[in-house]
Amino acid sequence: MSPALPPGSRPFMLSLRTLLMAAGLSALAGACALSTPFPRIHTAVAGEADDAVVLVLTHIVVDGARRDEFDRQTRRVIDSMATQPGLIGYSARRELFGNEAWTMSVWAGDAPRARFVRSAVHQEAIAKSESAIVTVRLKRLNMARKDVPRDWAAALELLARPGNDRMYGK
Repeated sequence: MSPALPPGSRPFMLSLRTLLMAAGLSALAGACALSTPFPRIHTAVAGEADDAVVLVLTHIVVDGARRDEFDRQTRRVIDSMATQPGLIGYSARRELFGNEAWTMSVWAGDAPRARFVRSAVHQEAIAKSESAIVTVRLKRLNMARKDVPRDWAAALELLARPGNDRMYGK
């Protein structure tokens, strides 16, 4: 026979409702992401709307145990973006409680994009955070400036479409 409980007390049990709420909050927390503001590309003068640009989207999965170095290097690269010639706009996004990150950058052409990829800050960031990176999915698209995604929902939808992808990883 189990010992009697004081009047009004209940044994410690998690109800199904409590478990579902916890699971829902966990899923919601995993879906939470932070991003840097994206410059107002749509403010271009009318004559620039049809200009060809290069859009680069990346989806990176990071080893959670090594995320600090990846985040440090990402901040260094973001801090350098304003000095990159030919850069039209950029944004970075990361899960608040997860191991995924995304970048979006828009370039006036492929030459400025390639110069950035070869830049010292980008090369150093890759070298120092390489051990933290599990996979990288990169998509590079040529498009009219007016067709560039205006927010992360549109960018993620574009990234999910098949084609123009490169995969890197362990």
